[in-house]
Amino acid sequence: MSITIREAASEDVPSLEILRRQAIEAACSDVYDRERFADLVATPDDRLPMWVEGSGTVLVAETSITSVGYVVVEDGNVHGIYTSPDYRREGFARSLLEAAQRHAGDHNWSHLRAVAPEVSAGFFEACGFTAVGTDDWHGLPGTVFEKQIEP
Repeated sequence: MSITIREAASEDVPSLEILRRQAIEAACSDVYDRERFADLVATPDDRLPMWVEGSGTVLVAETSITSVGYVVVEDGNVHGIYTSPDYRREGFARSLLEAAQRHAGDHNWSHLRAVAPEVSAGFFEACGFTAVGTDDWHGLPGTVFEKQIEP
């Protein structure tokens, strides 16, 4: 399946928010008690419109049919990466993270850093990120990952 990665536009925000909620519910429902992640699913990320409008970069992965995932990067930080449950494990998140790494290189960032919940730890490790600590991820335990970016 072919994939296109592009920068998000303001009209993408509603569909990206739905995608985010679906991704969180699908990823977390087998690992955490629903009460632990219910607020994440129910509450929109108020920062998404701000990032789309320019304080960060939101890259969207899409097929010829629909948007299937997105990643948010700002100043060397990956603030979120989400894939539609219908398209998980098909390489879309990896493609988005690779695009984020190219973006980081284009902006001369020395590294990318992400705080990820335990359900995403294996993904970041498989993409060459190294665990460097722990932190809170939206009220859930998280691992801090970093990857050096080659100029």
